[in-house]
Amino acid sequence: MQAGRLTMAQGRRTLLGWGSAFPGEAISTQDLCDRIESRFDIPTQRFARFLAGKLGVQARHLCRDFVHAQESPRAGARNPELAARAMQHALHKAQLPADGLAYLISHTTTPAQLLPAGSAEISRLVGHTGAHMELRQACTGFANALQIAFAMTVHPDAAPVGIVGVETGSVYFDPNSLRERTAQWVNFLQMGDGAAAVVIGPDTGDINNSHSPMIHSAYFGQAQQPPKPGLRLAVGGSDKTYTHAGTAQFEHDFDSVMQEGLALLQYGRDALAAQGNALHDAAWVVPHQASGALAPWLAKRWALQPERVSAHGARVGNLGSASIWAALDDVLQQRAQWAGQSAMFLGAEATQYSYGGFVCNFLRG
Repeated sequence: MQAGRLTMAQGRRTLLGWGSAFPGEAISTQDLCDRIESRFDIPTQRFARFLAGKLGVQARHLCRDFVHAQESPRAGARNPELAARAMQHALHKAQLPADGLAYLISHTTTPAQLLPAGSAEISRLVGHTGAHMELRQACTGFANALQIAFAMTVHPDAAPVGIVGVETGSVYFDPNSLRERTAQWVNFLQMGDGAAAVVIGPDTGDINNSHSPMIHSAYFGQAQQPPKPGLRLAVGGSDKTYTHAGTAQFEHDFDSVMQEGLALLQYGRDALAAQGNALHDAAWVVPHQASGALAPWLAKRWALQPERVSAHGARVGNLGSASIWAALDDVLQQRAQWAGQSAMFLGAEATQYSYGGFVCNFLRG
């Protein structure tokens, strides 16, 4: 696998607002396993004890209750509803009215429906009457959306662009599959549901009077000669509109992801280094939150202090398309202590082996 041709957005943009939305209270791994065992008569302790420590996900938020094997999201926790809540939080932080965006961009792999795009309902719920679009992309959806937002805000007087990533993937899982499909144990113990949003504005050049963080060195790359997809949802597209297996479920090739995942993070690290962003100069390093175990492993691999590498995934699980924005929100809640410093965000996606990220500077607490 090779890095491929890199796209690097020029200049910097103002991060006007940010926010997250999660469906209900977090549920611990132990409580989730107990629920599955009691309601579906599936022994969970042996696999959970072995895998939970390896994955490092201590808790996650879920849009379903696991009362039935096949469920839709509960009321208020649907994909566009979570996205709208996250965007409303970001607009509030940015001190913008509901219709204050030039464009609204959403990205997800678990839309409420295939057509129309989820951005239409998100816009209605938010009160956005302008243009919108949805990207059907997983963990690097944020990076493609950011390339679009940078292009739309190149002029200092441009109106801001809203971006929201959202996943409700827990409904793509049937607990009964744990009896015979061992790969589904990783999906069960690793994934979480939620949404996170940002509002991107132009660079006005007024650094001294700005209290807003700045984003720069936004990049996106597509690896060439990759292996087969490490994650896919084969059912639902025009190639395969049906399933005989009940619930459509994500298919993982975990061996491929483990072998190739680090290369994607390294491609991103090298892309930022070429722009003068040294890894060891960042106050925070935020890789895609694939699991809670990634942060300590990467810290050791790259000789970083463990407390400088975000482990947000340990508290919320792998949020897929929402992962990087949610981790950004988590880091920014602690930004007062990092005034004048920066965080480096490194996204990686196994569905098509892409990589993307950016640097966020904390100008003031």
